[in-house]
Amino acid sequence: MGARWAGFCLVAIIVMATQATPAGAKSHGADGKISPALLALAQAKPKDEFAVIVRAEAKRGNGHQAERAGAAVHRADGRAGRALSIVGGASAILTGAEILALLNDSDVAYVASDDLVFASFDPVAGAALAASPGILAVGAPDAWRQLGVSGRGIGVAVLDSGIAPHPDLASRIVASVDFTSGTGAATLVPPADPGGHGTHVAGLVAGDGTASGGAYTGIAPGANLVDVRVISSTGSTTVSTLIAGMEWVLAHRAAYNIRVVNLSAGAPVTVSYNEDPLAAAVEILVFAGITVVVSAGNAGPGTSTITTPGFDPYVITVGAIDDSGTATLADDAIASWSSQGPTAIDGLAKPDLVAPGRKVVSLRSPASTLDLQLPDRVVAGLDPLAPAYFRLSGTSMAAPVVAGVVALMLERTPTLSPAQVKQRLMGTAVPLAYGSLYTTGSGLVSAPAAVAAVDQTAAAVAAPVSAGFASTVYTSLSGQPLVWRDTGFNGGVDSKGVPWSAVNWTDITWDLITWENLVWEAFNWSAVSWQDVTWESVTWEDITWDTLSAKLKAKGKGHKVRSGWEALD
Repeated sequence: MGARWAGFCLVAIIVMATQATPAGAKSHGADGKISPALLALAQAKPKDEFAVIVRAEAKRGNGHQAERAGAAVHRADGRAGRALSIVGGASAILTGAEILALLNDSDVAYVASDDLVFASFDPVAGAALAASPGILAVGAPDAWRQLGVSGRGIGVAVLDSGIAPHPDLASRIVASVDFTSGTGAATLVPPADPGGHGTHVAGLVAGDGTASGGAYTGIAPGANLVDVRVISSTGSTTVSTLIAGMEWVLAHRAAYNIRVVNLSAGAPVTVSYNEDPLAAAVEILVFAGITVVVSAGNAGPGTSTITTPGFDPYVITVGAIDDSGTATLADDAIASWSSQGPTAIDGLAKPDLVAPGRKVVSLRSPASTLDLQLPDRVVAGLDPLAPAYFRLSGTSMAAPVVAGVVALMLERTPTLSPAQVKQRLMGTAVPLAYGSLYTTGSGLVSAPAAVAAVDQTAAAVAAPVSAGFASTVYTSLSGQPLVWRDTGFNGGVDSKGVPWSAVNWTDITWDLITWENLVWEAFNWSAVSWQDVTWESVTWEDITWDTLSAKLKAKGKGHKVRSGWEALD
């Protein structure tokens, strides 16, 4: 197989099944509780086991969603994994027959595939530059000098393969937690990065250039880093592990002042974001006040190749440009492998903006998987006998550049909401002559312009929130004023025929029609307690992450692994 870590285009197992609704599906899938592809596999292989994420129906006064999801799994004779309160469900392993039985459970809202996910970094980058000019291209040094910001005090959570204790990060790794230990629970650990990718990402966010005399400095060299390890040393994880990492961030955001999450990861889109568990999880973080920055993916130049959760309308999705090794914009171009919009299935405009992502120099994690597989990517710092840096390409590198800019923005204006941050980033981006709405979005991120911006507006997102998000949070919002996008929507009435002006919390019908018409930005999110969303009192011992990973690797289950590293250079 060779090296598979190329630009951290986190590439998921793709379900290879017919998209046509199979015979007999009407009784199980017509109600929208499961994707046609997973339904087809369950029907074709009733005795085979599948890893899934089960989301419970939102019901007031009827127990916690994660607990009810686990109970439904047990009623179907399946094995529950970890509680995923942030998306109102639980991970599980069930046979095809048990999945079909589960669909008839009134407590079950949706069953999604918990795919085994693979990360791959760039093994084919050519001869590299002595130093990356990307930090100059986005104007970060100008922001430091002119505006006096470095990201000081802002916590940036890096959901990745870990963060090694590099000299450029000194004592600014304020917490490290590991979800890849095989226990199914988070474990506080010393900083480390057995994979190598997370350290590179972290350096682009907050490296201070100590080991290079300032040559390879990150965007926000004063920011604090929170290491959330969700990728194993072999470069694999599951959707449920990523969600568990986000849930931990939500629960500990106050302790470490986590204001930004960088997720240089993505999986191919197989369903609408409305039913995607990753989309629900990132939306929870956004509405809880955490700006989420996601890589667009490395599946370009094809259209509609934006990955999940980057296809969600509420996150900041970052594509990559090739800066040709210079800080000037005159010789720049879109990186050929940078994923392009519109998003598959939903047709939304993405990416939101771009940043340098080709042949970028950042921090090295010695003896990591990436370090051992790609020794030609090592870059010397002040000590040529102990190279401290590494060179990689991908939208994985572009995303942390933007995350660093966000940290600068929040140091200067701490009251900014995620929606305001996104508005300022897109409104101040430098338009690119060679780009388009679906390749470069609003343009190249500009650190000084974004930090200095004074615009306080935050335009409402035209697309509705996902079903998973809506069902998770609606009980926490009960009693707040209901604001509707369009009083003429659905003929002027909700799904029960009640005029929008007459709908209230006592008779609200919580379904797609309702949450699609709600102005979610109108709620007072600061009044919401997120304790219930990070509820952790329920645990199951049926399966562990290692059991799930080994089972999926051994059996395949009709999935096909697809890697996108060949397109990178």
